[in-house]
Amino acid sequence: MNETNLLEAFGSYKVKPGRRARSAMTGDGNLVISCWYAGFKKAQVEILRYEEDLSGQTSEITQALRAHLAEALSNACEVRVIVAVKAPDQMAPSGTTAAGRTTYYARKDLVGRVSAFDGERFVVEFRRTQAPVPEKRPKGALLARGMS
Repeated sequence: MNETNLLEAFGSYKVKPGRRARSAMTGDGNLVISCWYAGFKKAQVEILRYEEDLSGQTSEITQALRAHLAEALSNACEVRVIVAVKAPDQMAPSGTTAAGRTTYYARKDLVGRVSAFDGERFVVEFRRTQAPVPEKRPKGALLARGMS
């Protein structure tokens, strides 16, 4: 899991979001969404639940997120995730809550589905995928096979 900026994280899923967007739809109809680390909770064995309330948020970014969530819910799309982690500002005086920089992690090992969305509050349940491990070949195996 590599730390990146938001555009690079979206790009790792081969999708280009709008300016400062939190979500985008891939060419094959999946949703890619940026989620805050603090919103994740372990729901049950093998399920990681993300919950967020968009009440009172009316920005263009939030409106696009709402549209993407509604589409993902109605079409039962897979959801891919970018985890956003807010790091505290190391230069801030002790005891203050200064905003730090945000780092992003494309979590390709997690695939989810929107399980609830009422226009304000949404829930996405993620499960870890079992990505196949590439077979390791001994050094020279390719060369030896070609000589037969």
